[in-house]
Amino acid sequence: MKNISLLTIIVTVLIILSCNAQQTQNVLPKVENHLIGEIDYTHEALELVQRQENGEEISLGKIDKEGIIYFSLPEFDIKALYDSIPLQPYPLQERLLMSNCKDKDNSTKPSFDDIYTYEYKLFVKKYGTYVAILEAVSDEKKTKNNGSGIGSIYSWFYINKAIDYKDECIKTSYNNAVEATTSVNIQFEKGWNFIEKNQVAVRKYENSKITQPEKIEFTKTSPSSKKVKWFLRQIKEDEKIQIAKKLDKLTPITKKQFEKWTPKKLGDLSVTTKEYGKSPRGQKNKNNVHLIYANEGQKKEIELYVVDCAKSPDDMNMINFAYAMENDGKDEKDIKPYVAQYNEREKAMQLLYKVEDRIIVNASGVNMNAEELWGYIKKLKVEKLLP
Repeated sequence: MKNISLLTIIVTVLIILSCNAQQTQNVLPKVENHLIGEIDYTHEALELVQRQENGEEISLGKIDKEGIIYFSLPEFDIKALYDSIPLQPYPLQERLLMSNCKDKDNSTKPSFDDIYTYEYKLFVKKYGTYVAILEAVSDEKKTKNNGSGIGSIYSWFYINKAIDYKDECIKTSYNNAVEATTSVNIQFEKGWNFIEKNQVAVRKYENSKITQPEKIEFTKTSPSSKKVKWFLRQIKEDEKIQIAKKLDKLTPITKKQFEKWTPKKLGDLSVTTKEYGKSPRGQKNKNNVHLIYANEGQKKEIELYVVDCAKSPDDMNMINFAYAMENDGKDEKDIKPYVAQYNEREKAMQLLYKVEDRIIVNASGVNMNAEELWGYIKKLKVEKLLP
């Protein structure tokens, strides 16, 4: 009977330990803070995404209304992704700060030419734009000082092969005044790996807040580790989030509406080209009309795109940045409703103009100055496209 009782106790203890282990493994990470306003996850779940090197966006998970983080990390062929674009993968050694070491010739270092890897950030996307970033750190201070100082930052790595990487690298600063040691001890699994970059020691300069890393260790860990603290950091101003929210709710201008609006003439210029859905250079937004107006006798020509940013708020970033740069430090009386610059290579005047934080006019004029080009653009009466 005693043996049976002892056996029962042992089995019970093992079951309890097993259950506790399973509970530990199933613990999901949780965000330590929450942002107010449109990025408050207590109002609605937040989507986590990042754009791949080929421009395509992938979903990496979500934050629910309780602040719990659910990762949904997709498997894919990262080598095929890089082979499909004219970009070389960033070397693994450089991602882990193991290149240009003082103590060893690079030729003696492990060769990872067949390794394809990428370090992913977790962006919060809302209203069609990136509004915040979810950061994993050992201490909240690491989010406020761009990761400097003692402590750890964490990130997701994707790799195409399972490899063991253990090495050490010693570097000196440009004037040989500071020596730093970086060590890596990681057993990479094929696919997703959660990596810790631990800044173990730093050197402080006298009478300065600046610090220099002295010892860094890279290891593999778990996103559910108690050492890992998750914080949200807003990266888009409230005003721009409100603009994105407005654009996200709008119904895009249709091809029929563009065609009905398009003027046949702009003063002494006549339309020679009219096509819908051709993206401007450097953009993906196909909700636009591409127009060319010309006067062969005067050798004048205007090529322009009228782009609707409804459902595509990020397209406003470029023109808002151009406006900010153009008008920085100017008195209000000197600010023009457009941004213009002569393109020496194209031998044309370039002009950007926005209407109601929704429509962008991107124009290029040959044989005319900025004021003359602006005079033609005003004749478009782009505001008639708006309801």
